[in-house]
Amino acid sequence: MSGEHPASLLPRHEAFLRCEKVDRPLLGAWVGGYYPAEQFPRGHQSWQPGQSLRPADVCFDGFRQDYETLYRLHQEAEDDFFYVGSAYWGIPWLEAILGCPIHVGETSCWAGMCLRNPHDVSQFRSDVQNNPWFQCLLHFTEHLLQFAAGRFPVCAPLLRGPGDAACALCGPEAVAMGLIDGAAWVRELLAACTRVRREVLEHLHRLIPAWHGTHAAGGYPSKVWTARQVAYYQEDAAAVLNPALFAGHLLPLARQTKPLAEVHFIHLHSSCLYPLDALLTDDTFSVLEVNLDHPGSSPPLAQYLPALRRIQQAHRSLVLWGEIRPSDWNLLREALSPVGLSIQPIIARPDEVQRYRWV
Repeated sequence: MSGEHPASLLPRHEAFLRCEKVDRPLLGAWVGGYYPAEQFPRGHQSWQPGQSLRPADVCFDGFRQDYETLYRLHQEAEDDFFYVGSAYWGIPWLEAILGCPIHVGETSCWAGMCLRNPHDVSQFRSDVQNNPWFQCLLHFTEHLLQFAAGRFPVCAPLLRGPGDAACALCGPEAVAMGLIDGAAWVRELLAACTRVRREVLEHLHRLIPAWHGTHAAGGYPSKVWTARQVAYYQEDAAAVLNPALFAGHLLPLARQTKPLAEVHFIHLHSSCLYPLDALLTDDTFSVLEVNLDHPGSSPPLAQYLPALRRIQQAHRSLVLWGEIRPSDWNLLREALSPVGLSIQPIIARPDEVQRYRWV
């Protein structure tokens, strides 16, 4: 379990990725709350809600104790994982690098629109290396690596996809209508966001060393660990598009990330699973992660269990992350196979992981 040497845990992770026969799912608890500020209370609370955040306001030292607490809590959880750290994922790093103003909220930070004339993408042709927010991200990651000192793996933080970034820059309505109208500017904007995102990830992959010869990735607290290079992807902008626009525009951009890693996993929401049709006929993502969204913002689990079974029937690895109620846990055990399945529940205390034993 999580207190063991990584070499003893890796075979179960590789079996998960290869969808090999196993006796139970891969269990990876996330100790703490749903939102970034709940997991990093000291760091986030050093800012004021409504504050305009600048790179100079972001200092690793303010988060040091939060990382230590999370590391210690995950050591106590009797699961198949360990803590995986990244630069504070409550900051929308890619949107900041692209020029969006960043504001502090109660539970996270958010990006404001900044592209008044979406037809002009010339501002994205500058060198990422000299961008203040990019430099801030590099420095934060360097300090985190020094702090980790080999105790836990470090990975790139949540970097949303080009569709999400474009929606942040000029608004989801403008992006959706631009794609529907076949406007050249929206394709150029998405291409620019793709280039910047890829450049940022390339720099981070060069900066972050392997951990015991392995690599980890995580966006939300969901995580994947493997002996190969792994990368995380997210396109919540799918919620304002339709299947044809997703398959015709966003998925081809996602394919461009394939050279960055050997294993790719994509984040989805239980309230927006229509991309499955495109994703399951494409080989870009071998791992699909589904957020089990809060009741009221998502259909009941019973309604989308067939979609989860489709992922397993397509021999793709499936990660489920979220707050799992006892009734839903029973449904998952009855409906899903442990093969190629990782359950990653949010828990308040390390000992609560005992609720999620498969057998």
